[in-house]
Amino acid sequence: MEEKDMLNSHEEIIHKNILPRLDVVEKAQAAFQQEVATIKSDLMGVQRGQAQLELTVMKDGKETRDMLKQFVNHVLDQDKQESQAKLEDKKAETQSKIEARKARWEIIGKVTVVLAGSGSIIYAWIELLKDKL
Repeated sequence: MEEKDMLNSHEEIIHKNILPRLDVVEKAQAAFQQEVATIKSDLMGVQRGQAQLELTVMKDGKETRDMLKQFVNHVLDQDKQESQAKLEDKKAETQSKIEARKARWEIIGKVTVVLAGSGSIIYAWIELLKDKL
């Protein structure tokens, strides 16, 4: 009987103390597993969001680079046009100076020809007049 009492007492201890504690541990473990699953789910969402954000930043960066490239090309084209305009102005100025010098030398040449030619004519008249006198 003593063994039966002891067995009953162990059974009573198991049912009153150990099983309720085991139920509490199992419920806590289930809650913990649920929290872990929720955290994993949240982490997956954060990772997806981070990947989308990364793509957005990369896309925006590309758009920014493209815009900067267009801006730089525009500024360089403006500088090129301004340089070409200055070069054309200098070319035109130099050409006008050359034309002015040509015209001046043509006038000087014509005047010299006229003076030299008229001097010969005057000399010839003087010689003719001298011979007749």
